[in-house]
This record gives sequence, structure tokens and C-alpha cells, in this order.
Amino acid sequence: MNWQQFKKNAGMLVQIEPPACQLDINSHALPDQHDDWIIEFTRDEDVISLRNTRTQKSIKLGKDHIYDFRSNPNHADDTNKHGFLILKVQIFSQGENLWLRPNARPGERINLTGLAHHQLQWTPFTEVDASAFIPPTATFANIQYRLWSDEPNIPLIIRLAINSNGAGMQELSGPSGVATQLVTEKQSFNVSLSHPKTKYELIVLGYKFER
Repeated sequence: MNWQQFKKNAGMLVQIEPPACQLDINSHALPDQHDDWIIEFTRDEDVISLRNTRTQKSIKLGKDHIYDFRSNPNHADDTNKHGFLILKVQIFSQGENLWLRPNARPGERINLTGLAHHQLQWTPFTEVDASAFIPPTATFANIQYRLWSDEPNIPLIIRLAINSNGAGMQELSGPSGVATQLVTEKQSFNVSLSHPKTKYELIVLGYKFER
């Protein structure tokens, strides 16, 4: 897929394949809702945000999560253009939480038969000292993250924040990605994980200054 061409679709409404899987409080799958999602671009050139028009909840997708984009002129109107996004991940939704899991093939649903879904169990924020990689005058850091677990079906979601109180928090999901994080306190940032069995790796790719 031509990413630069795709970026021209900001503001377009799309349906996603596979559809988002909605779970009830007991982690049972609910009937599919073939919702429209709005494509919104972020400060990271390789990341988009999808916002559900029904729930107004948003989730970020990396460039490597999207297999293909196809137009849907039959669903378009005078105000909005429509299309389809074929994904290499499936979005899961439970309450206010959204997260991603990779599927076997693009557009294919994840087989939930016998799937023991783990409830989100956010860990306390932990400070990451990045003074060796971020100068004192920097205000933003570009952070690459990788998430995994030795146990299957663990939700892979990470929260980055300015401090342990969760100020300036952003939530990212999926096995890997890059985030631009505001840094205001002693060249450090804080990390929380969606489950105690989630493991992570962080690399500071760079930094920038803003006055």
C-alpha cells in the first residue's frame, strides 16, 4: 500500500476488516457492529488514529498494521467519502478499553474458540530514567516500544506518562510502535502495562526541542 497516498484520506469514514470484536464484562464476544471509523492522523508520520463514530473511542494503528485500503463509493454521500481498511490486526473493545491482537492473515478474524481472554490489570507507573539519552533541554522524546508475553492472550497495551500520577498520559496498543512523549521531569518518563505478565522493551530514538 502506498502510505503517502493513503495519508490523503484523513477525515474519511471507513469500515474495518476484520470488524472490531466487542467483549462484555465477562469477556464474551458480543454481536458484530459494522461501525464507521474516522481516519485521523497523528504527530507520528507512521501512525494513524481511528475514531469510532458510534462510541467516539479511538485507537492508534501503525503503518505495519494496515494491509490495504479500498474505496467504497456506494456508501459515500455528498458530505463524506467512505472506504474499507483491511487490517493485519483485530481491534478488541471492552468497556472503555481498546487493544489490538495480530491475526493470522490480513482481514481475518481471530478465532475466539477456547480463547481465555485476560482482563486488563494495569500495573503502577514505573519511572524510566532516560537521562543518558535525552538532554536536559529537550521537551519531547521519540520512544520505540516493543510488547510481548510468554503467556498467550495477554493484552499488549502500554501507557506512557510524564510522572507517576499519569499526567500527560497516552495509551498505545499492539506489539510495537513509536510514540512522541512529552518530557518535563528530570529527563524521565513513566510506564504502566496492561497486565503484570506483559513484558516490554523501550528505546529512545531521538528528541526535539520546543520553545
